Amino acid sequence: MKIYFPQKTFIFIFIAFYLIGCSAEASTPAPTKPTKPSVSYFNTTVSLTFDDGDADTYLIRDALKANNLRATFYVISGKLGEDGFLTEEQVKDLAADGNEIGGHTLNHTKLQNLSEAELRQEICQDRLNLLSYGFEAVSFAYPYGYHDAAARQAVQDCGYNSARTVADGPESLAPLNPFALKAMPFIVQDTTFAKMFRYVQDVEADGGGWAIFIFHHVCDDCDQFAVDYDTFVKFAEWLNQQQINNGLTVKTVNEVIGGEVQPGVTP
Repeated sequence: MKIYFPQKTFIFIFIAFYLIGCSAEASTPAPTKPTKPSVSYFNTTVSLTFDDGDADTYLIRDALKANNLRATFYVISGKLGEDGFLTEEQVKDLAADGNEIGGHTLNHTKLQNLSEAELRQEICQDRLNLLSYGFEAVSFAYPYGYHDAAARQAVQDCGYNSARTVADGPESLAPLNPFALKAMPFIVQDTTFAKMFRYVQDVEADGGGWAIFIFHHVCDDCDQFAVDYDTFVKFAEWLNQQQINNGLTVKTVNEVIGGEVQPGVTP
């Protein structure tokens, strides 16, 4: 026996099933896009170091203060006050802001194949000068990165706690040899802001460590080894934001290495 339904009944059944389907679809939450994890730098420390004591580095004093940053200035004590170099008073201003003042020899001499007397004159006398100005000189940087075993020993004998080279960075946060600290590539006139922050990102991506940056002049296209002012300010602002929001640590070299201030040593 066949059963027949009126046409209106079919329409009613169709509408009922359609509403049930819509209700089920509405109750299923829509898939969400995966959120990109925020970048963090909890395993990375950055140090900003300035070599030579060039006069134009004084320009970034306010940028450092405004962004809660402290840097290490490796100055050549025998050239302070000369044309193109920081004055004693300017270096004292930088130190008063919390920046570290370190040694860079008396005359910016390459420390290779020198006699013991020459090494002690360049390194020990330089440190004595800085101590006499009131600076706690505990960190040293090799001019041009040149050093040998005798130079490393002289730096240690003259009372420094560390010495920075110019290559092979990043360094570990527990350096195997504090008298041969490894640094990131020189910042030069065509080094962009993007490249600088990628250095930091790459260190973190590789498991963390100590990214020691080396700056010289601060000016626009005035020297091969220069960073323009706006690029440095942008990088300083970025570093500050990473300190506030993403766990990055920015310290002077001495703040990482530590140790007591040793007495000066006569050449």
